Amino acid sequence: MATEDFNVLPDGSSFFTGSLPLPNDHWLFAPACTEWNAERNEIADCPMPILTNEHRKAVWIAAKYAIRAATMNGQDMDFDPDAMCQNIAYALCGPCSFIAKEQGQ
Repeated sequence: MATEDFNVLPDGSSFFTGSLPLPNDHWLFAPACTEWNAERNEIADCPMPILTNEHRKAVWIAAKYAIRAATMNGQDMDFDPDAMCQNIAYALCGPCSFIAKEQGQ
């Protein structure tokens, strides 16, 4: 783990920024899918679209938000891919607590 200097706050508590490498079995490192779906003319692990091209601009904006959020506005290229996924879901779907309230959970 790489760490920056420790910082001590006026109340005596402290913090530091750390960088932990992803585990070797992280989903990002999964072997690339080589199976082809001829019917869709697409690689087999590409999910089926759930939105239409009418949503393309909103998806693009959400993805840009997620990339900025996961990389501290481009300052950190050692970003967390899970954080990026969470930020995309947040930008597209809203916070989970809001969804749970809407569904009566």
